[in-house]
Amino acid sequence: MNNIRNFAIIAHIDHGKSTLADRFLEITGVVGVGKHEEQLLDRNPISRERGITIKLAPVRMEYKFPISNFQFPNKSQLSNLQNSLEIRNSDLEIKDSKFILNLIDTPGHVDFSYEVDRTLACVDGVILLVDATQGVQAQTISNAYKAIEKNLVIIPVINKIDLPNANVPTAKKQLMDFLGVKEDEIFEISAKTGMNVDKLLQTVIEKIPAPNVDSGVVPAESAGAPQNDAQRVILGSGQSPRIQNLLQALIFDSYYDLHRGVIAFVRIFSGMTKKGSKVKLTSNQQKFEVLEVGNFLPELKQTENLFSGEIGYIATNLKDIHQVRVGDTIVDEKGTLLPLLGYKKVKPMVFASIFPTDTADYLNLKNALEKLYLSDSSLEFSTIHSQALGTGFRVGFLGLLHADVVRERLEREFNLDLVLTPPQVDYQLDHGRDIDGKVKYKEPWVKVTAITPQDYLGQVMGLFQNYRAKFVTMDNKSQISLAYEMPLSEMISDFYDNLKSVSSGYASVDWEFFEHRDVEADKLTLLLNSEPVEEFSEIIVKERAFEKAQFLVKRLRELIPRQQYEVKIQAQYKGKIIASERISPFRKNVLIKGGKVMGGGDVGRKRKLLEKQKEGKKKMKMVGRVEIPKEAFLKLFKKS
Repeated sequence: MNNIRNFAIIAHIDHGKSTLADRFLEITGVVGVGKHEEQLLDRNPISRERGITIKLAPVRMEYKFPISNFQFPNKSQLSNLQNSLEIRNSDLEIKDSKFILNLIDTPGHVDFSYEVDRTLACVDGVILLVDATQGVQAQTISNAYKAIEKNLVIIPVINKIDLPNANVPTAKKQLMDFLGVKEDEIFEISAKTGMNVDKLLQTVIEKIPAPNVDSGVVPAESAGAPQNDAQRVILGSGQSPRIQNLLQALIFDSYYDLHRGVIAFVRIFSGMTKKGSKVKLTSNQQKFEVLEVGNFLPELKQTENLFSGEIGYIATNLKDIHQVRVGDTIVDEKGTLLPLLGYKKVKPMVFASIFPTDTADYLNLKNALEKLYLSDSSLEFSTIHSQALGTGFRVGFLGLLHADVVRERLEREFNLDLVLTPPQVDYQLDHGRDIDGKVKYKEPWVKVTAITPQDYLGQVMGLFQNYRAKFVTMDNKSQISLAYEMPLSEMISDFYDNLKSVSSGYASVDWEFFEHRDVEADKLTLLLNSEPVEEFSEIIVKERAFEKAQFLVKRLRELIPRQQYEVKIQAQYKGKIIASERISPFRKNVLIKGGKVMGGGDVGRKRKLLEKQKEGKKKMKMVGRVEIPKEAFLKLFKKS
């Protein structure tokens, strides 16, 4: 196990993680140089088209460390520790210096930070990558803090040093200020050209420790038992040798395979497993026989065993996708080990309704959501019904990009045509009412960290003022860090686009939920001829109600076709109509019939015909419902 290194690459979005992973794959011979598509680990077509990583991606590499780089123990050390198992293992390691490197590439966008959390629970160190043209950004800081909290070894690396606008000295100073590292501890590379990447890989082996088995309790009676395939001597840093024969495997990802059931991605923390092993899940005590085990090359490659310290997959042959969840622990069927710590359950931040455009696809949509949930346990969904759109699901997401990616995956991977309503935050009903007897609401607030160059400080701070944000503090070092508190509803509007606009793309932002606060809000209800249309109604704060009402009524006026009668479109807020539009009816000339003018020159008869038409339309208006084509919903929701 001393020749295993489990590590991840973490960074802000678009700082070169996947490109660096490509160079590692080439150096270790997993793929040939120039004989593969770029960003090989980004296998999802959506990820490739958008140019961002949306899913963690594990891969196993083997690397022959140059023998000249090893520091042999001196004679004194050998004399004092000649019988030490640690030294014997080190000597063996030096003579056969082939290393198993398990790399997990991670997303950089804040909406997929849960993928980073899951990854960091399975590795022993990270490469913290920083773009030399952008410097330390919001997700750089956020991801680094996560690694520090887990006490992982961090190797700071500045990437893209080959670019003409690279500012390596500034990026170095930012890392030194932030991490407290020395200048000579920061690597400089170009993942695109491969400059210094081989040296970085050697540094990974030197600085990131081998897996340390510290979970599980070994029964006393096994201490003197003979070793076999399931029982090996494990050495951890600062630990004496001990027997480990009990399986503990943490599930950090999964997906469904038609023939092999649920495929669980695991880190083996103790023990071993192989085809035919009888195991169980700790959360529900579900027992199963392992169908297959293997590694990621990066495609699945079957092997005979998975040992402690390794990262690989287990084919469970379980067909019920509800039985296996990310964060669960797989143990021996008759074992008594407690589950591993697992993952903190993340809460969705924004919610939207998803409907199939063809109501017959409801069950297909349900099955698709359940399969996506296997690898994205942050999803939450429940059944809802709409008069206009039929049966669908209310789905919780981590952010707007997450919602858009899930929608696109559902449409592409499962061949579904969908309607997605505009994502909204989850307002909480306060217990009790205000002095007027009206319902009180609480809205979610987030802590925001914005990183911006000095040149754009004024514009960025001015932008925050327009989004109900409250200034907290400012850290003015080599790059300015602003701390704000603001409502989540403002964050998921057009804030991010405007931030990029006012800062010419240089500012970045990270946020996390921290509490609900009282807010003056109410339901904005859309009325068509005095009848409420729930699909267009939503909870909204007072400051934004009029603006949203004006947008909705004007947009609906454009989208709803003319009827035989007048259609009134109204927006109601706190019991009052705050915006209104009308669609005039088709007008039929009742004074002409068969090409002839009715009534001749009799003005009274003509007036009688017009009054009769008017009464008929009024009756239609009273008994008829306004027809809203599904295309109107699609266009309105897309615009929103």
